[in-house]
Amino acid sequence: MSATTDSPALELADALRTVAVNSAYTASRALSKWFKRGVRLTSDGFETVPISEVAASTGDAEEPVIAAYMKLDGDIEGSVLLVFPEKTALSLVDLMIGAPDGTSKVLGELEASCLQETGNIVGSAFTNCLSTWLKVECIPASPTVVHDLATAVIQPLLVDQASVGDEALVSRTEFELDGHQLDWSFLLLPSADALSVMRKQCESDRVRQNALHAIAINGSFNASRSMSKWLRRGVRLSTEGFEKIALRDVCTTDNVDKPVVALHLELGSQLHGHTLMVMSQPTALELVDILAQQEPGTTESLNDMARSCLQETGNIISSAFVNSWAKWLEIHSEPQPPFLHVDMLEAILETMLVEQALVSDEVFMAKTSFSVDGRWFDWEYYVFPSPSSLRLIECSMD
Repeated sequence: MSATTDSPALELADALRTVAVNSAYTASRALSKWFKRGVRLTSDGFETVPISEVAASTGDAEEPVIAAYMKLDGDIEGSVLLVFPEKTALSLVDLMIGAPDGTSKVLGELEASCLQETGNIVGSAFTNCLSTWLKVECIPASPTVVHDLATAVIQPLLVDQASVGDEALVSRTEFELDGHQLDWSFLLLPSADALSVMRKQCESDRVRQNALHAIAINGSFNASRSMSKWLRRGVRLSTEGFEKIALRDVCTTDNVDKPVVALHLELGSQLHGHTLMVMSQPTALELVDILAQQEPGTTESLNDMARSCLQETGNIISSAFVNSWAKWLEIHSEPQPPFLHVDMLEAILETMLVEQALVSDEVFMAKTSFSVDGRWFDWEYYVFPSPSSLRLIECSMD
């Protein structure tokens, strides 16, 4: 599908939503390393807001805020601003230093340093994603921390912004650490020239591929979180994203001549089709030992307990991916509980996808790595959309 000239705003919104999702994921990993604890940062994208409404979009303009401000240079000139309500900022500092909530009362040197580094990590993650995915140069300066009433912090920036552009991009961001959730706003204030460059770079093919990446990253992030809660251990699911392949190419993997274990899930409601998690039998048996906290080699066959472990894993991971697709498409989906197959991959596909092969020859595949207790497992994850769902997916990325 070719790029169109009459819908650049839609393409820019899709590209920025992709950048927001992935920069939040990148920032989460960086913050987790810095805090030495699991951090989850999420963002659904950016909303275009007229300059005159920016201060109000971040909350009460007359309430005190603490903000981390970064100037941008390169192809994308402008600035980014992380705006925290004062109490939220101080609560964030308490979480970072491991102090009880309410310990930090004022913005001292330590508090400012903590927020400055948070701003640096989050702002850099965003600008790096923006640079990589839109093929532009975007160079952030070191952040400056400002503490004042919201209108006093934001208004001077908007005066400068009004001379070079008439709109800002605002993202509501959610931060989660140790069971505590905090909300803040992330503002992108591009110059008019920068906004023009961003729109020009939003070619449909690139936006589509980035969208597939964002869907997979968001799904794997949510699956990691759910699996960690279920197992009460740190789990990391990672993927480089979905790619569209021909149905005939599904059976060209290394497992083509050996029986595999596949978790098959049917999709319902507005998103129709099937999903399939495919792994080798040795991987499945080893994974069961890890899930059940058994010695390696304990599980020798797919008995009822092993099947139950794998089915629950398939249910959690597939639901996370399916929900990510549905959220991106802004539709509803009701995935069914997964069914476990043990057979040659070609035979599994023949039994579950007779209708699919007759009407569509395109599927989406994500190569996935799963880490728990320092051990890694690899499998392929496939989405087989119905023709109507495939058209819906294609339209959302055009």
